[in-house]
Amino acid sequence: VLFTVMAVPWCFKVIYGFLSDCLPVSGLRRKPYFMTGWCIFILSNFILMIPPAPSIAMCISFVFIQTAGYMLADVMTDALIVERSRFESQEKRGTMQSKGYIVRFFGSTVGAIVGAVVYNRDEWEFYLPIRLVFFINGALPLLFLLPVVPYLLELDTHCAPKNFYSQCRELFQTVQLRAVWQPMTFVYIYNALQLTNAAWMNFLVEGLGFTAWMIGIVSIMGSIMAWFGIMTYKKFFFASNWRVVYFWCTALATIIALGQLILVFGWNRKLGIPDIIFSAGDDVLVEFIIAVQFLPMCIMYLGLCPPGSEGTTYAMLTTWSNLAGSLAFDISTALTVVWDVSSQTISEGDYSGVWKLSLFCGLIGPIPLFLLGLIPKNKDDQRRLQQDTNRHYWAGVVFLCVMIATLTITFVESVYEVYFNKEGAEEQRRALKRIIGGH
Repeated sequence: VLFTVMAVPWCFKVIYGFLSDCLPVSGLRRKPYFMTGWCIFILSNFILMIPPAPSIAMCISFVFIQTAGYMLADVMTDALIVERSRFESQEKRGTMQSKGYIVRFFGSTVGAIVGAVVYNRDEWEFYLPIRLVFFINGALPLLFLLPVVPYLLELDTHCAPKNFYSQCRELFQTVQLRAVWQPMTFVYIYNALQLTNAAWMNFLVEGLGFTAWMIGIVSIMGSIMAWFGIMTYKKFFFASNWRVVYFWCTALATIIALGQLILVFGWNRKLGIPDIIFSAGDDVLVEFIIAVQFLPMCIMYLGLCPPGSEGTTYAMLTTWSNLAGSLAFDISTALTVVWDVSSQTISEGDYSGVWKLSLFCGLIGPIPLFLLGLIPKNKDDQRRLQQDTNRHYWAGVVFLCVMIATLTITFVESVYEVYFNKEGAEEQRRALKRIIGGH
């Protein structure tokens, strides 16, 4: 429930884009909302700090609110970068965005390391109570971020604010362009079919006996390699063919995903490789590959945003991508009913459902590569595609219908998880109490 609630705000980024493009505050479209988002994040953490151990309902509610605040600030950050990217040459378009993601991924790495260190009750005697963790979460942006916001320069785009109707009409006209709907069709299908074994974490904990600290170490190493992946793309593959990057990244990710079978059957131990080492290596490589593959589409989005609608358009494109990823998560979760991968079955040593699910997900992932020709080869190819100014009405209709339908599915699934899904409720409650109470 907690992770479902945290994922919901990522799928509604376009709403924040509408706010900033349609409702400027004192003539400013980004800074006021940027500060508001971080204030919401900070305040939510400070409220969670008040009780010694917040209730489950309180924890879920304010984690949702703080995530929504963070996403509001995130959309403003993206819009600021898109506006500034217009001053880059065609050859260097995306350089500023790449640097922004390098900084962001570095921050995620530091956060993963600090989080694992300060809240490791099971392995070390030293740990911080959860209320102090919430305090640190809120205090860091309060001390180091908000004081410098007044010095943040917001560019004058010389674009008059649009009303809601005009913004919707411009968005609809944008998605009718072949340069938009064609590559975004690939992005949606590709992301929706990148399925993962939803029972994998259960397998690591119940089947292989991984502790919270071991999982934290794997997460830290994954964050570090994702940061290296972003830097690797900027350094070595920035001018590479986007299709080639997608093809090889997907092929390598498929091989690694199928490598989960080695861990399930214990073949790594026969080779003298401990489970934690093999699992860490597997996750680290996947995170590295995903990071390398991440930037080409973000750079492509830059060229699709019309002046004056940077916040809404970029948020819509990233929401489209996030929704497809959310759909993949829902499909992955639904597949757990096809094979028995319950915690009880895994704890009894029956891994037959786990390896079948891993095999199925691994084989599905490469299928979208048959549609790889839908995306441009590079920025020059994208510019040629944009020269086609003909609008395809029904392509725009399908685009928006799919987006609204996926939003609805995501919202309904989230409501179901929060209010109606009672399967394993006691186990979930114990796990969440362990997280928020330290027991």
